[in-house]
Amino acid sequence: MRGLDLDQAIRCKCASFRYFEKHEHHVTRFCKDNVLLLVFDGTLRFSENGEQVEVRGGEYYIQQKNGYQGGELASDAPSYFYVHFDAEWKMNDSLLPYRGGFDHSLLSNVMERLDRASHAGELQIEQQYLFLKILMALREQKKQGGVAREIADYMAQNLKTISSLSELCAEFHYSKNYIIRLFNDEFGVTPIQYLNSLKIKQSMYLLESTSMPVLKIAEECGYSDYTNFYKRFIQKTGNSPLKWRETVHNNPASRA
Repeated sequence: MRGLDLDQAIRCKCASFRYFEKHEHHVTRFCKDNVLLLVFDGTLRFSENGEQVEVRGGEYYIQQKNGYQGGELASDAPSYFYVHFDAEWKMNDSLLPYRGGFDHSLLSNVMERLDRASHAGELQIEQQYLFLKILMALREQKKQGGVAREIADYMAQNLKTISSLSELCAEFHYSKNYIIRLFNDEFGVTPIQYLNSLKIKQSMYLLESTSMPVLKIAEECGYSDYTNFYKRFIQKTGNSPLKWRETVHNNPASRA
């Protein structure tokens, strides 16, 4: 994955908040700078070198320097903070990725301080310091998100056997509170909510793509109690497993 090389020189140029009107479009331009976009509300849409990009509230994206940006599609009234800066790019998973999630509540104060410093023309070193604080916060969140995604991948590979948070704690040697916080920060749900969502999604796939009996599917997805599976499936889809299978086979466009 391409990302910023944080070991090389990074120079903040300018920063500001931006608030789009309803149906407003991103500017069309050739941009010589890298641009960090921290979207905290709405959805920002633009193209980058011909590829459509969508950045939702709670996500950041870094537009790469010397690229063409377009506003073919209207955005959904996004509110965001942007920083123009100079830095180098590399292809390396250990670098700061060009997109990811961020916690607005943790960065709002630094963003406001950098906005004031940039508009007031304060010393470059002050602006640089604040921008680097933002980058380091994104890097730290990326490291924590990496652990959450490692646990999530483990869940996906062991749906049939995992049934409790205690099993995850034993496997990864973290406390329950720590794993819960990681998942809330990265996915906005608890580990068990995430696990149940994976199990139901897998059951939906098996119902659609196989003729396996529903009871067998429940077992394959880690549900020893069919009643529990049945209730969770209806909560997710609004239909019983058999009704959902019948509906999807008769009308694929109705897939939940």
